[in-house]
Amino acid sequence: MADAWATPLERVEFEGADQQLISGGLIRGDHIQGYLAKPEGAGPFPAVIGLHGCAGMPDTTKRKLVDELVGSGYVVLLVDSFATRGVEHACTGGYSDIAGMRRSDAYGALAFLARQTFVDPQRVAAVGFSQGGWVALFVAEANSFEPFVGPSNLRFRAVVALYPICKWAMGRLVIPTLILIGALDESTPAADCSDKIDAWGTDGPPIELVVYPGVHHSFFYPELQPGRKIFGHWLEYNEEAATDATRRMREFLKRHLN
Repeated sequence: MADAWATPLERVEFEGADQQLISGGLIRGDHIQGYLAKPEGAGPFPAVIGLHGCAGMPDTTKRKLVDELVGSGYVVLLVDSFATRGVEHACTGGYSDIAGMRRSDAYGALAFLARQTFVDPQRVAAVGFSQGGWVALFVAEANSFEPFVGPSNLRFRAVVALYPICKWAMGRLVIPTLILIGALDESTPAADCSDKIDAWGTDGPPIELVVYPGVHHSFFYPELQPGRKIFGHWLEYNEEAATDATRRMREFLKRHLN
């Protein structure tokens, strides 16, 4: 399937980052797989780590995201947090620390990219969708990396979060962040994001919020046309919002990674 895509995808495997406990114990990162694509040439290139939602990432969306980003000069690593764990979805609970597990995956992916000669490890961003957007907000927080074992100079430089779970974000974000969300989102209300940003204030790196009128959750996924109710919430693709979000993401990444 991947061979038919405009940009070939290579399946890769890596270890999630280990987490150091206050007690002195260690939680080992899980074995994770992902899908890697790169522009032609030796690099080093800036890179984007893609973090899927609670039900994974549909193939058409993978193709669209990878082709867009690789075509703009980025290495892309799509992290699959579910395959090696045997998880079908994590949309209805059942996992006590899904955020911790997935943050470990994100930092493990960052360390994996840093070992690739064609990647500039100082120019890596996270792009997350829904639950993955929530994880992206987590890695943008102060001291997010602190509990994890890894090279001390590795950090994400920017974050793009599409319809993230803002109400569960904690401390003020300390790296440039772009949040893209629909005004009619029932799953992750836009008001939660605007309330958080207002509470955080204007000190620190920029946090940009774009709210699309008349747009629902998962507006970036072409598979969701027509829209439908899934897990009790309405999800629907919106071509105009998706096109604008792609443009804004491209401009934001160029501004902060190039």
